[in-house]
Amino acid sequence: MLETCLYRGEVVHRRLNPVRHQLRYRVVNLFADVDRLEETGARLRLFSYNGFNLFSVMDRNHGPGDGTPIREHAWKLVRGASEGENVRRVFMFCYPSVLGYVFNPLTVYYGFDADDRLRLMIYEVNNTFGGRHSYVVPVSGELAQKAPKQFFVSPFNAVEGHYTFHFTSPGEKMALGIALSVSGKPVLNAYVSGTRAFLDDKALLRSFLNVPFLTLKVIGAIHLQALRLWWKGLTLKPRPRGPNHRVDFLPEVTTKP
Repeated sequence: MLETCLYRGEVVHRRLNPVRHQLRYRVVNLFADVDRLEETGARLRLFSYNGFNLFSVMDRNHGPGDGTPIREHAWKLVRGASEGENVRRVFMFCYPSVLGYVFNPLTVYYGFDADDRLRLMIYEVNNTFGGRHSYVVPVSGELAQKAPKQFFVSPFNAVEGHYTFHFTSPGEKMALGIALSVSGKPVLNAYVSGTRAFLDDKALLRSFLNVPFLTLKVIGAIHLQALRLWWKGLTLKPRPRGPNHRVDFLPEVTTKP
């Protein structure tokens, strides 16, 4: 049974070329029904939707970034996608804001049909320059997908190559992996894994105590690792100009994991 919950786990990020580098840290993610964000906020003391709290989710931190409701944004993308007509429920997987601050390198929207089968994935990629790019990809066959990289993310990588997304349908456990390759050569890969936890105020407080200031930790780790990569000799790539938010609707491109 699909329901709003937490996933406690870890993120691992490995850079493979032209230098090798790895980081690993504990995280807590929210897995939330986009149609019930207001209801979730109303039943919890430590979580709010569009309001300041220990944990929160804000419309302005997702989608076009102009305050469009997350529900409205997600369903608009679903309706514009192949397989979208089969989707009945949409869940978002993200870091919640902690004391009003968040940076989500990646928010993932899972589109399920009436039998709770995955039919659509939306990968909402953010960079630290305020840009956002969404890849909308149907699900079929093996749980892996490819998409051309169309967005400037790391200052050490140009806008080139292809992503491969590997994922499982979230249950008691979840896993999501992203690999970037350029001209057939692996450049980096990252994955997040977690174990489901019931969402209540005790779980939220426990999560804060176990991983305090999660979102500051994420943005801090990004900048610290960037400094270390620069020290290892990687050079900065010029950042192309473009709109702050773009969406790519991709055809079915499923591959063997």
